[in-house]
Amino acid sequence: MGVTLKDIAFTLGLSPSTVSRALNDHPDINEQTRKSVKQLAKKMNYQVNKMASGLRTRKTYAIGVIVPKIASHFFSSVLSGIQKVAGSNDYQVYICQTNESTKQEIKYTSSLLAGSVDGILVSLAKGSKNLKHIKHVIDSNMPLVMFDRTSDQFKVPKIEAEDFKGAYRAVSHLIEIGCKKIAHLAGPDNLGASHNRLLGYKQALIDHKIPVDEKLIFPCDFDPEKGREAVRSLISGPIDLDGIFSVNDEIGVEAILALQAMNIKVPEQVAVVGFGDFPICEIVMPHLSSVMHNPYRIGYEAAECLFDQINSSQKGKNFRHIIPSQLVIRESSQR
Repeated sequence: MGVTLKDIAFTLGLSPSTVSRALNDHPDINEQTRKSVKQLAKKMNYQVNKMASGLRTRKTYAIGVIVPKIASHFFSSVLSGIQKVAGSNDYQVYICQTNESTKQEIKYTSSLLAGSVDGILVSLAKGSKNLKHIKHVIDSNMPLVMFDRTSDQFKVPKIEAEDFKGAYRAVSHLIEIGCKKIAHLAGPDNLGASHNRLLGYKQALIDHKIPVDEKLIFPCDFDPEKGREAVRSLISGPIDLDGIFSVNDEIGVEAILALQAMNIKVPEQVAVVGFGDFPICEIVMPHLSSVMHNPYRIGYEAAECLFDQINSSQKGKNFRHIIPSQLVIRESSQR
């Protein structure tokens, strides 16, 4: 059995309640007593009994994180940022992977809301449109923060990448190297991230006086194989495009591979830019240009925002925090 408050109290000749207040920096306890209690607690390797503390404070000392995929560079980096903040708050993290299933997202949301966590971080599955389960979390006053894949249906804190400006920079770059017919391999329009990248793509064309051609916009649903199919559909016979902006790097890599399979040179004939700046960008040849966002920082700031709510016992205010992006130019768009 581990060291208890009573053990520390007996050694110092204090009451257990005094020891407890000293460990929690209660103002009624003088500085010397607090110092003595903490030094002895450290020496005796005293560990806070979270279960007992939770019964008193009605806290679980755990948060839930709902993500579409764990086995992706983006979400694994996000989780590292979240766990850093959770660890500094002495909290556990329960990770729920939906595998892009709305049904699983609803199931996990219900389980977490049942009382196993003090707050929830969520990035939506690509097919999640009817978000009654998210509304239920909000109506239950459970602290909630949305990140990356968010929805404007709710007035809750949202931590996002600089999707619009990042896409705008990527497409402007393609135009500056001479591209005039630029296709966009798009993500699900119901998700804020892919919707804003589509808007950035369109705005860059408009600002450079290039007409927006809806035939050059192919929804790929975050599916790499659909990206390949889109490229094959776009190029049937003579080359009728000279640039591609992809909603993410996985689809951007598939676009390069599809072009190469058709003996089309990248970037000489068709230049390609992705979004995310994941390690896969430097595996494919030529290396993929991409918009770099900071998933670790997205996770870190989303968790910080959630703990602000948990520690203040106040519902989160409606705001959107945008994490800056940067265009990384590699061989796939260097002419």
